[in-house]
Amino acid sequence: MAILAEYIWIDGTAPTAALRAKTKVLTSPSIPASTSFNDVDDIPISFFPDWGADGSSTNQAEGADSDIVLKPVRAIRDPYRDGHYLVLCEVFQGNGNVHSTNHRADLRKVLDAGADSEDAYFGFEQEYTYLRQDGSPFGFPEGGEPPPQGPYYCAVGSGNIHGRDAYEDFLDVCLRAGVSITGTNWEVMPGQAEVQVFGDSLKSTDHIWFARWLLHRSAEPYGICISLDAKPAKGDWNGAGMHTNFSTKGMREANGITEINAACERIGQKVTEHLAVYGDRYEERLTGAHETCSYNEFKYGAADRTASIRIPRHVADEGCGYLEDRRPNANADPYQVAARMLRTVCNID
Repeated sequence: MAILAEYIWIDGTAPTAALRAKTKVLTSPSIPASTSFNDVDDIPISFFPDWGADGSSTNQAEGADSDIVLKPVRAIRDPYRDGHYLVLCEVFQGNGNVHSTNHRADLRKVLDAGADSEDAYFGFEQEYTYLRQDGSPFGFPEGGEPPPQGPYYCAVGSGNIHGRDAYEDFLDVCLRAGVSITGTNWEVMPGQAEVQVFGDSLKSTDHIWFARWLLHRSAEPYGICISLDAKPAKGDWNGAGMHTNFSTKGMREANGITEINAACERIGQKVTEHLAVYGDRYEERLTGAHETCSYNEFKYGAADRTASIRIPRHVADEGCGYLEDRRPNANADPYQVAARMLRTVCNID
């Protein structure tokens, strides 16, 4: 029996990369089709061979030299094809060099360079917005706006929630696939929701990309478009972010608050460098309103959702834990965000 592997990669679309995928049919698999993995981390990536793609169609090559190489780096279960796999790939040039759009490779270099980065963990809060085919968010009446935000966050009821079926299907396929999610919730703007993904530096970032692919895929049967735009609705509405929770081993240990405060100070000295990889049009979202700190300002504080970095209340009380950088956009590349965070906090050149 053949095994189907959906090869997924990140393209070169600017300013925000998109996901691409195609199916490889493995007719002589080294893993029997009857094999079942209880833990997706046990799926051997060596099972999946390198493959090629047309980079001239993905903004990653010129037509005269268009071949790019897809190198599998992580696999999870395919929730749409029982017994088959979703395979995340890094992109390389035809000559074997790392492609300039391959930011995962840069994150790997950072991890190899810094011993303090080995025990770092990330928790990404990926916000997204359901859009109709005409581009308007769910819950927005044609040609108008819904009542002001306030009742929509973590709400229930048809007047507050829009897109429930797609939301539940997305959660279901993530769980069946083995995506490392820790929660979901409806957000402050109508038609907007969030999924949280946790893990070490590579697992968390890989799984955000898996979650994004499944988010788009699960919306297809409903004719729904997914937006990761920083400001999907203009005016007095919350934007969409990817709040980044981060900790090192030292932050999680007794009196780790000292390390957390020191990390915040270091991040404050690299504002420009961080904003450069925090997503397209961050200035439209980071205005100082709608639970943000202006991109022109940097501050941190306990339980402060108007700060650049929030230290959760329980972390301040317990004296250890993690910090939450609230600035990354929903459309930011998690590989670049993680690499920048590790460079700054762990002093990696």
